[in-house]
Amino acid sequence: MASPGVLAQNSSKTASMPAVAPSFSGRPSQSNQAAGVGTAGRNAGKTLESRAENGHDNSAESVGRSKMMMQVKPPTLQGNAVREGTTSGAAVKPLLEGNVLRETAPDDAFAAAGVTKTDIMLKKPKPARVEKDVYRAWVSKAHPQFALKADSTDPIEIVEVKGQWDKADRTLKNLGLPHTTIGAGQLNQTGLERTKVLVINCAGTLDRRSLQGIRDFVARGGYLLTTDWALDNMLKQTFPGFVEWNKGKSKGNVVDAQVILPEKEFFQGTVSNASWKLDEESQTLRVLRPDAVKVLAVSRELAKLDPDRQGILAVTFGFGRGKVLHLVGHFDNNSLPFLPLHLPDPAPVIGIGLRQAMSANFVISGLERNIGR
Repeated sequence: MASPGVLAQNSSKTASMPAVAPSFSGRPSQSNQAAGVGTAGRNAGKTLESRAENGHDNSAESVGRSKMMMQVKPPTLQGNAVREGTTSGAAVKPLLEGNVLRETAPDDAFAAAGVTKTDIMLKKPKPARVEKDVYRAWVSKAHPQFALKADSTDPIEIVEVKGQWDKADRTLKNLGLPHTTIGAGQLNQTGLERTKVLVINCAGTLDRRSLQGIRDFVARGGYLLTTDWALDNMLKQTFPGFVEWNKGKSKGNVVDAQVILPEKEFFQGTVSNASWKLDEESQTLRVLRPDAVKVLAVSRELAKLDPDRQGILAVTFGFGRGKVLHLVGHFDNNSLPFLPLHLPDPAPVIGIGLRQAMSANFVISGLERNIGR
């Protein structure tokens, strides 16, 4: 098996913030492109529904070919890494502490994080109908102690904010995680004092006051999960200078996914290589602060559509006492409301999507943290 052509090395530093986040007041207001996003999103939704009605499965596009490494220019590396050689097949060697080079893949790091090593995905997976029992079986295996008390979770500890395109509510229910769902306009009236995890669905269109509340929530120790268009609509305004949309867009297909930073908090009970469902015009991501932002997973296939040639699928960064996880793509199974159990990208070994498992790990980690509330 050829060695991966896209790797990244992340710094363990996080951005320190005071207990109370600075106010937005006094900072120039950034332009809101919600109208344009909404139009594009509606067109994407219509395309999905039209294709579904005609029997066309958007997930059936090819994930990649074994010769991809010869066709795609290796991306610029993010963070503390060096590239050996100048040929297209050159190996990427991450630096360990003390700038020590590791000659082989860090299998011990994957094992320590509870990650099963799997082969790079060179062809699309077979879509599956995945019942809630499969999701809950995964939770029981990956988090046996938490699974025993999951039903007793106070619903206010997980607050999901509705979006136009992603529906995290369905996946949270499948996982057996009690939660509270609110509309975007209700966030300002919802007290988050007892909330530990906040989920912002795509498209993530929120007013400025809500963004300040989210910023304060994370600074106090909350965990924030955002998906897809929330990157440009709210994440870059709430935490400016960390990440941004680089104007690249996906095609709404299933791509390969490779874990490059196997941290247990995100990847307990998952696999090293799988597939990843992207939606129509998912926003490709640029890291602005490689010293603070960790790249967790990448895709060779997405790198071909990424202006920066990175193919980033998921990132995380700390802010104050809390943490943020952003997904390129959605937390829900798919964007087709009439096929709620249809999963285009089941991962090998675990049966649910890698993007779903890593997000669930993040949510459970947020629930189990003692943040002194």
